[in-house]
Amino acid sequence: MESSERIKVIDSPCGFGKTEWAIQYIDKLPEYTRIVYITPFLKECERIKSSCSKKFFATPDAKRGRGSKMVDMIDLINKGVNVVSTHALFQNIDDRLITAIRNNNYILILDEVMDVIEKLDLYRDCVNKTEEQREVLTVEDLNTLLRRGVIEVDPSSYMVKWNDKDESLNKYMQIKNLAQREMLYLVGKDLLIWSFPIDVFKEGCFDEIFILTYQFDYQIQAYYYNFFNLPYKKYFVKEVAKRKYEIFPQEDGVRIDKEWKEGLKNLVEICDNPKLNKIGAYYHDQSNRYVTTNLSKNWFEEMTKENTSVMIGNIVNYFQNVTKSKANERMWTCFKDNKKQLKNKYFSTKGWVELNSRATNDYADKTVLVYPINRYLNPFFLKFFSKKNIQLNQDMFALSELVQWIFRSAIRNGKKIDIYIPSQRMRELFLNWINE
Repeated sequence: MESSERIKVIDSPCGFGKTEWAIQYIDKLPEYTRIVYITPFLKECERIKSSCSKKFFATPDAKRGRGSKMVDMIDLINKGVNVVSTHALFQNIDDRLITAIRNNNYILILDEVMDVIEKLDLYRDCVNKTEEQREVLTVEDLNTLLRRGVIEVDPSSYMVKWNDKDESLNKYMQIKNLAQREMLYLVGKDLLIWSFPIDVFKEGCFDEIFILTYQFDYQIQAYYYNFFNLPYKKYFVKEVAKRKYEIFPQEDGVRIDKEWKEGLKNLVEICDNPKLNKIGAYYHDQSNRYVTTNLSKNWFEEMTKENTSVMIGNIVNYFQNVTKSKANERMWTCFKDNKKQLKNKYFSTKGWVELNSRATNDYADKTVLVYPINRYLNPFFLKFFSKKNIQLNQDMFALSELVQWIFRSAIRNGKKIDIYIPSQRMRELFLNWINE
């Protein structure tokens, strides 16, 4: 059985110095230690290169790689060079890169969790079709392949296996490639793709793995590890002297986490205006069912012109009248598909920050925030993990996403912020968390 010590999750609140610890840790490593550092943004790649200049990190370059960053990354790994790159490139990892890493004894430092699983959409490029239409077409193709025996599904692992050798099935080459790489699973009628092969995290690939994040246990990557019975151990970062950081077992960090949240109470002013919050309040429907899902993704997809007008009016009112804020102080979000629908001259897309944004300091000057959504996991995640009796915590996932988003703002630098969270569920989750 694999040891839990090989994968270390540095699970500490935003702004506690996880990246600073990683930089100091890298500087202390022996010269022969080889490192792959993966971060969400190119700007952070430059930070690692300049902060760890003695380690001579290289960023994959398409020109050097004959038109491909991945080819260059493989070449760099085979030469034993320390590499810093982005999530976007690393998520396209293939067997050539995995083999190169296995042969050259690297450690991995992963700044923030990645999207390790996603639903397969064979018709993603068909811009004239809705998501629902594309899903229907994908399922139809899947059933055709099952009926013809081209693919089959392992009943215990739900892994899709490709059986056919007919090279004329070029239309389904994507399914074939993923199935042959053991990255494709089928549960019910939902076709799922692991966007990241689990072998990368298993023993035999990286010698050691560090993941820098907060509230890891409630992220999809943690459930993904549980699905594959991959153990990990949690640590937290502590500043032991001025700008000197060390890690300690996670159980020692509970008290520090509580003290940190206590200090946040004086930095966050949450809008409690009943009129502005009405749009996200719980209510009883015509069948007397208690509804708590206002402002969810489904709610936005079915949003009426009246609700659109109310939402825009509320946000304008909050920015203009409640906080009397300036445009450059504002930060807001929504589901990406509704971005154009909601934008207004008082809160343009320049102040829009993606709802799952992490590991960026680009908005650390924003002091007035609007988070007008009610976050839930996509049902296909719940369905997939339930096959191994892994229960996902919807509330803690939603809370962790909200906390990460809030900490893109000026609060990460200890400055006060104002925030409008009209969803009663999201507001209560945050209040209960900060006061626990």
